[in-house]
Amino acid sequence: MTKEDNQKENQKESNSKIGDKDKSSKNIECDEANSEASKVPITVDPEDAKFSNAGGKSEHMVVNFTTKRMALKIRCGNALFRVEPTHMIIEPNKCRQLTINRMPGPIQTDKAIVQYIEIEKDAQDAKAAFKAADAAGTKIAHIKIKLVAAASGGRKMSREVLDE
Repeated sequence: MTKEDNQKENQKESNSKIGDKDKSSKNIECDEANSEASKVPITVDPEDAKFSNAGGKSEHMVVNFTTKRMALKIRCGNALFRVEPTHMIIEPNKCRQLTINRMPGPIQTDKAIVQYIEIEKDAQDAKAAFKAADAAGTKIAHIKIKLVAAASGGRKMSREVLDE
């Protein structure tokens, strides 16, 4: 690092210290707003599903981190994958299980889309909630689950077969 670089860094540090004192009350309000906005309403754990080309099953936990009821619609455009359930309602601060099944087929990568919307306390049908949101032209938020299928490792041989 050269002397000029050191001087620039020192100047930045001193300027930020002066600015921090003036902005301290504003930062508290901004930090609270940013922390609320940065909260993710729905998460899926794990975020990806790995399968062999022979097929398989992957289980995921879907968590609602909000204080509101959320309706979810899960879909995948590839016929090799099946999701259960396709629609669900998750209560505030609760979780539900999602199962993704893969049929035998060629090696490929795909994705499952998890759409979510906030619903009323008395709503009982997630499918109807999505139909109403589509009809109203509501923009529906979503997250993706990466679906990866790879080779199953090939034939395995026992030691006895190799020795003969």
